[in-house]
Amino acid sequence: MYLIFVISLLSLLMAFASKITKTILPFICRDSVEVIARRKEIVKLRSDLAKISMRDEYTRYVRCEREIGKLEVSLNEAKSRDTVKRVAYEYGIHYGMMAVVGLCMMYISIFYRYSTVIVFGDNFNFEPFGGFINFPTKVPNSISVVFWIVVNNFVARTIASYVK
Repeated sequence: MYLIFVISLLSLLMAFASKITKTILPFICRDSVEVIARRKEIVKLRSDLAKISMRDEYTRYVRCEREIGKLEVSLNEAKSRDTVKRVAYEYGIHYGMMAVVGLCMMYISIFYRYSTVIVFGDNFNFEPFGGFINFPTKVPNSISVVFWIVVNNFVARTIASYVK
C-alpha cells in the first residue's frame, strides 16, 4: 500500500518540479548586499536631485545626475551577477530534484518490478491488454508496479499542464 503512495508522490514531484523550484527560489536567492546598497544610494541621490534647482545650481545638478548615472551602471552590473547566480540555482534545484526523483523511480521500478500493486478477482478480465498491464509479473488480473509508474507519470504531467 505504501508503494502506491510513494510512486504517486514521486510522480507528482517530478511533474511539478518546475513549479516547486519557482516557489522555493525567492527564499534562497535574494538581492545581494551590493544591489541593495546601490538602490539606497540612488534613491538618496534622486531625492537630493529633486531639492536642487537646475537654474540656480547647474553644476551641482549635473554632478548629481552623473553620479546617479554611474551608480545605475554599477547597479546593472551587480544585478547581472545576481541573475547568473539565480539561474545557476534555478537549474541546479530543478534538475537536482529531477535526478533524485528519477533515481528513486528507477530503484522502485528495478527492485519492485515483480510486485503487483493491485490484484483483481476473477470477475475482471483485462484482455487484450492484460499482458501489458501486468508485465513483468505475469499475475493474471493484476497491475504491475512498472505500469503503475507509467500511468502515474502520465496523469501527474497532465494535471501539471493544467495548473498555472
